[in-house]
Amino acid sequence: MVHKTAFRTAFCLSVHAGYLCRHAGACCTAGWAIPVEGPVFERLRVHFGGGSRQEHRFATGGPLPDGAAAVLAIQKSGACVFFEEDRGNLCAVHRELGAEWLPAACRQFPRVVLQDARGMLISLSHFCPTAAGLLLGSPWAPAFEIVHAPGTLSLEGDVEGLDARDALPPLLRPGMLTDHEGYDRWERRAIGVLAREDLTAEQALRLLETATRAVQSWRPGAVSLRETVDREFDVASAGKPDEDRDGKDRDGNGLDGNDLDRNSARVRLALSSVPQGLPRPPLVDGFGAGWQGVSAWWDEFDGAVRGYLAARLFGNWVAYYGQGLHAIVEYLQVALAVVKMEAVRHHAREAPSSPWQTVTEAVRNADLLLVHLSDTKTLSRRLG
Repeated sequence: MVHKTAFRTAFCLSVHAGYLCRHAGACCTAGWAIPVEGPVFERLRVHFGGGSRQEHRFATGGPLPDGAAAVLAIQKSGACVFFEEDRGNLCAVHRELGAEWLPAACRQFPRVVLQDARGMLISLSHFCPTAAGLLLGSPWAPAFEIVHAPGTLSLEGDVEGLDARDALPPLLRPGMLTDHEGYDRWERRAIGVLAREDLTAEQALRLLETATRAVQSWRPGAVSLRETVDREFDVASAGKPDEDRDGKDRDGNGLDGNDLDRNSARVRLALSSVPQGLPRPPLVDGFGAGWQGVSAWWDEFDGAVRGYLAARLFGNWVAYYGQGLHAIVEYLQVALAVVKMEAVRHHAREAPSSPWQTVTEAVRNADLLLVHLSDTKTLSRRLG
């Protein structure tokens, strides 16, 4: 169930701790239908005038989302009716009434929140250009630390997300639960693997998969799950990656046919989880050929890609929807495949694009699909 809860201790990745809205305008121009709660609707209706002006600003007829009294109207351009491009991408509601009178969806964006026994875990959607800029503009080592979230990020506890406080702990494997301490340790050790600068994103995920499969053999007894997590991650980390540092196959030819097939299958899995009626980006034709042009400089941004995967792991909803820890690892594999596919798509555009722009748009479009379009429950049921 997704709803607002009372203030609790909030955590985030340090790369996200400094987030503040910079009025990039992506959320305001995405063409999304924004529901307006009853008290907010009444305040906006009175402040911005009624009559015909109200009809141009709100849609109140037809089926509405639960708890909504109206939906914000959209301009022909696709922008929200309150979006003010000529004022520096400001929002008329925010400018005239303050953030407290924004619809909840606007106030929360781009936060992705999980609440469980550990507290509030806040990540960000990098569809927001400001969030993507944090990811690509920070030193990698501090970006992987879990820290207390500042009030600017937690909205002083007024955040919404998946409320799993009364749920059982995540599944270790089908038929066996973790405990909260053991799962928290697994998440932290997994983020630690993604933080390793001596591993590519692909190598980190393979190490994470190896350690996780071993952890899933745990049985309740004299050794706790937390201790088992530490032992198996230590053992897996002592081994050598089966790939060169540059992420190429043993022949040095980049991704082989099996890699390409797996990536395409994972992207299709993500696309298949988008509900009917929502837009689905098409698959990229000629991914293998397109990847050759991207792979020449991809390693330069591997730290950003590992940071992106860490952000998708932290506070992950698949933990409570999936059938075990392996499903979370496969979700990260899906996320990496989508980022690569989107990088190839952007690189193939006629307009020239720098590598930095390509990676930025790749993580933005990946989160558009995985965070905003995909149904997490549906995707979780289909994962590994």
